[in-house]
Amino acid sequence: MKKTIVLIASMDTKSEESKFVKDLLEDKGFKVVTVDLGTGLRGRPIFASDYPAEEVAGAAGTTIAEVLAMGKGTQDDTAFMGRMIEGASIIVSRLYGEDKLHGILSLGGTAGTHMATAVMRSLPFGIPKVMVSTAASGDVRNWVGTKDIVMIPSIADIVGLNWITKGSLRKAAGAVGGMVLAEEEPRSEKPLIAITTLGGTTVTAMRFKKRLEEKGFEVVVFHAIGIGGKTMEELISEGRIQGVFDMSTNEVIDHLYGGMTDGGPNRLEMAGKMGLPYLVAPGNLDHLIYNSKERIPEQFRDRKVFSHGTSIHIIRSRKTEMEKLGNTIAEKLNRAKGPTSVIFPLRGFSFANIHVDREEFDDPESDYLLLDTLKKNLRSNIKVIECDLHINDEEFAYQAAEIYMNLYAEKGK
Repeated sequence: MKKTIVLIASMDTKSEESKFVKDLLEDKGFKVVTVDLGTGLRGRPIFASDYPAEEVAGAAGTTIAEVLAMGKGTQDDTAFMGRMIEGASIIVSRLYGEDKLHGILSLGGTAGTHMATAVMRSLPFGIPKVMVSTAASGDVRNWVGTKDIVMIPSIADIVGLNWITKGSLRKAAGAVGGMVLAEEEPRSEKPLIAITTLGGTTVTAMRFKKRLEEKGFEVVVFHAIGIGGKTMEELISEGRIQGVFDMSTNEVIDHLYGGMTDGGPNRLEMAGKMGLPYLVAPGNLDHLIYNSKERIPEQFRDRKVFSHGTSIHIIRSRKTEMEKLGNTIAEKLNRAKGPTSVIFPLRGFSFANIHVDREEFDDPESDYLLLDTLKKNLRSNIKVIECDLHINDEEFAYQAAEIYMNLYAEKGK
């Protein structure tokens, strides 16, 4: 059976370029299904799409005329784009469910990228997703989100065909085709355990990973820089992960205080909601992270700032933040349905109190306030296990692994 690649674009402006890509893929033996996201106001497509714009709008329960009327007299395309995203997402999800979508490709400018990547994000992890964009060299976090979308810079604007745009489009077609033909990694029979880490706790993550793998688990590590934790939580919700050691929970404190690694309001919740064996540690909670000094809130401007390069600036978190953080973590963990524990290293939460500035970051009173707040507010069957160790001590990783395996065994019972 031929593999099917869905090609989505605004065909009133990207029809010629889409036809070029469609022909390339069909010449390689793929079936191509086209979906039109355009308004029809800026040009006439040179070929008929399998799902014309009117049908896309219809999938969202409306018509092109109705959605265009929403923004009439304004420069705001939000309503139109939102309905087209909704309709196209319904179509591609249906195609995927019917095994008629094995990869998805799009090409466009800023608006096209916004719409196409939103549609791609409606598909699960593992489906090849390629976006050729005029804006791919900028900040693409909002477009990629938690999904495995490959962004390819178009170099030149996607307006007509020339040797530059043809080159970019050929590579994009080759990329999505190769991804579709690549054999999917077989799912392991071993339980998959997730662990979160940041640079200052990576050594412990590696030791924990090795110990669990020796015991028959498979371990996946997520970089807790905001999107890492969000991605982990999404994969948990899809049933792809069987347990979690949330070692680096900095995405929670950065959410509370506008830091760089903000993991969003729902961070630290999905593992408990799904009833997974859940071990939590205060990794990297001894500091807040900002990507520029100007983003540091006014209330923290009197604190000493330590810079790592030009884009990472950290300050020590103190008692006020620790108390609020402890209440927040306790509230989230108290809703957990599965076996849950906290492992608490008494000698430090990251590299900062050893390698940055011991005098500034070694603040036991603030750390112990976090500990006391957790112990006071967590429900009685959530153990707080204190370790007279630093989080990067070798023994801490091994103790965490032992505790985790006990939690996993408790879940099995």
